Amino acid sequence: MRRPMLAGFGAFFLLGGLFFSGRQPEFHAQPIAFNHSKHLSAGMSCTDCHVGAQTQARATLPTLETCLTCHEAPLGESREEQKIRAFKAAGTELEWRPLTRVPAHVYFSHRRHVQAAGLTCATCHGAMEKLTAPPQKLFRPLTMDNCLECHEKSRANTDCNDCHR
Repeated sequence: MRRPMLAGFGAFFLLGGLFFSGRQPEFHAQPIAFNHSKHLSAGMSCTDCHVGAQTQARATLPTLETCLTCHEAPLGESREEQKIRAFKAAGTELEWRPLTRVPAHVYFSHRRHVQAAGLTCATCHGAMEKLTAPPQKLFRPLTMDNCLECHEKSRANTDCNDCHR
C-alpha cells in the first residue's frame, strides 16, 4: 500500500514541478512565416501589427485584416504573401500561436511596461528587426526570476500583489 502511494506522490510532485517551473513553449509553426526584418526595415513599427502593445494590457496579434491593409494586392512573389490572400479567399482568420503564456494567476500589462516604465519591445522580445522567420524560442522566458531581476534592477515595485491577483 505504501509503495503505490509514494509513487503517486512522486509523480504528482514531478509533474507539478514541470508545470510550475516557468518553462515556456520553444516553437510553434505559424500560419505565415512572417519576416520581421523585412517589415521593420520598410519603416513599420511593432505596433503597426501588435496594436495593443502600447495602449492595452495585452498586445494583440495581427488579424487577417491587418495584413490585408498592405497585402490585398501582391507586393511581390512571396509564397507567404500569397497565403494571406488564400486565407481571405477561404474566409478564415490567421490563427497565430502565441509564444508566451502568462499564467492565469499572474497579471501582466503591456501598457504599464511600455508607457509607465518606458521599456522598448526589444527589452523583452529581443532584436525582432533581425528575424527573417518567426521566433524559434523566447528571447527572455517569462519566469518570476526574470521579472524580479528586471524589477529589482530598475527599482520597480516588487510587491507580490501587483502581479499576483
